[in-house]
Amino acid sequence: MSIDHRAEAERRLLMAWEEDRAPEDVVHLVAEAQVHATLARGEAQDATTADLRDALHSLRRRYNDTRNLVATHIAQGLASREKDRWKAAIDLSKALDEAYCNVDDLVDARLSDEGWDPRSAYKTPASLVPADDPWASTPDITADIPERVRRVIAGHLAEMLLDRDENAQRWARGIAYELKREGADLTDAIKKRVHDLTLGPDPSEPPF
Repeated sequence: MSIDHRAEAERRLLMAWEEDRAPEDVVHLVAEAQVHATLARGEAQDATTADLRDALHSLRRRYNDTRNLVATHIAQGLASREKDRWKAAIDLSKALDEAYCNVDDLVDARLSDEGWDPRSAYKTPASLVPADDPWASTPDITADIPERVRRVIAGHLAEMLLDRDENAQRWARGIAYELKREGADLTDAIKKRVHDLTLGPDPSEPPF
């Protein structure tokens, strides 16, 4: 059975002030009251600490949940390649950076889970590059190519580069160069496929 130390302290103080109480009894009761008061303060501090710990844990959980939800929203906006939605995602990402709430790591992880090269998703969609500007650089359309299609093309080009036939190698380099000149840079995807074909898949990546 737990003891209400605050009540015990108050009871002993009241007893100490009763009439006809011997001086030695008063001293003893006051000492006991001080002990109970000290224990009561300790219990109050423990309760306050526990409440603060629970509140902090709740805030941290909500903070992490919010970061994950915002990162998912940004990743989906970038992957959509819809100009308004993509621009809104970029603007939100920049605003979070300025507010010291960077979520780029979560965005990149989300994009990677969906089979995207994060660097491609951040590149400006071709639809946002002015078509009538003669000085505009060639728009990067790498991310506009569906991931499965990029993977197939990169896989075939990697196999051609590893072929002993020099003509096949020359064709692969030529195709990769022409794609890059048109704004579809598959260099990283090809390098990864070559690595997988020669050294095996990265063991740190999930087998699916």
